[in-house]
Amino acid sequence: MGKFLQVRVTVATYDETAAEDRYAKLYALAWPPAATPAGGPKGLLQLTDALDDRVRLGDLPGSDRAALLPGVERAMALKAALEAALGDRDPKTADRLTYDLEDALAELEKFAPGK
Repeated sequence: MGKFLQVRVTVATYDETAAEDRYAKLYALAWPPAATPAGGPKGLLQLTDALDDRVRLGDLPGSDRAALLPGVERAMALKAALEAALGDRDPKTADRLTYDLEDALAELEKFAPGK
């Protein structure tokens, strides 16, 4: 890195609409319809955090919470590992973890309540 320039390795959801279509039940669970929609990005990293909040702090029935908790814990662990790889400037590991996180969310989608 230079004196004024900083090199960063980042990850972001490039198509939030496609992500929402792919993980429709998880998005609906994380961000239920509200009179005033929340602002800010709604990518897969934000989805993982919102699901963690909803499962741990939300008003889900106990059976839904029990079904979702292991998958949410796995997704959160993968997100933390991904962020650590980014912080370590390890793009190869970060790339692998993006696939792992998407797979974990796909598996979690099967257990989400809804249609």
